[in-house]
Amino acid sequence: MSTAPSITVTGTASAPAVPDIMAISLSVTSHHPQAAEAFALASVSAGAVIAAVGSADPAAELSTTGITLSARTTWRNEEAVLLGYDAETTIEATNLAVEEVAKVLSAAVGAGGDALRIHSLRAEVSDPTAALETARELAFADARAKAEHLSLLAGARLGAALKVRESTHEPALPLQRAKAVAMAASSMPVVAGRRDLSVSLEVTWELLSAGQPGSGV
Repeated sequence: MSTAPSITVTGTASAPAVPDIMAISLSVTSHHPQAAEAFALASVSAGAVIAAVGSADPAAELSTTGITLSARTTWRNEEAVLLGYDAETTIEATNLAVEEVAKVLSAAVGAGGDALRIHSLRAEVSDPTAALETARELAFADARAKAEHLSLLAGARLGAALKVRESTHEPALPLQRAKAVAMAASSMPVVAGRRDLSVSLEVTWELLSAGQPGSGV
């Protein structure tokens, strides 16, 4: 069974968007010779941070994304020696208004103290529809231009688009993992900046001979 000739190319493009919300990943850690006490200390710190973040920005959406309890050991005289236990709770705060992030960070630092760790800060666009539509149009035009050039080189022409597959990508803004005590002295300025929302389209066209009629546009 023969397969009709076709050509598949990938077009990419991006369009700018201004982030209007942010998300922060935080954790609190504790260490104690006893597992139950380490876990309890982390629980208390996590509760304080959650309450502080919720108070600083009532619209924040909070979720616990991880809880760990592990033994801390060291090697002495060729054997493992137990030093105690480390407990950690990871908290995700999303839907933060950009103008509230500095206040939220300060509140979290004040509540968590030396136990707090900041893992990441992401700037997000709550409604990316317009930017993605623009990027999609540009990506399709990019794919078609490539396909037309390749078909010309092959002595053929494009027919109808047979299949389109899309993928999108919105880059995150990382914030270096750090001990929160270094930020406690003053409010940390936060700038959302601009995000380029990218679209990649894989498009398959039917490939027609130069004089062959077809349904292409």
